[in-house]
Amino acid sequence: MESKEKPSRLTVYLPEKSREALLQISEDTGLSQSQLVVLATHSLIANHKAKGNTIFSELLGIGSKLSG
Repeated sequence: MESKEKPSRLTVYLPEKSREALLQISEDTGLSQSQLVVLATHSLIANHKAKGNTIFSELLGIGSKLSG
């Protein structure tokens, strides 16, 4: 029998504009806000595995700020 890991709950606080944007994406795609957050988390994990910590400087725009 295959063991299936039980998902755990995580409370995330978002700025109001981000929450509204997430709600709009949810309505546009038909995916729940939770599904979208899980997809984004999986994408972040895969991106981090591929590129390491450099993704954070890219996400935060640190590289562009330093060069200009």
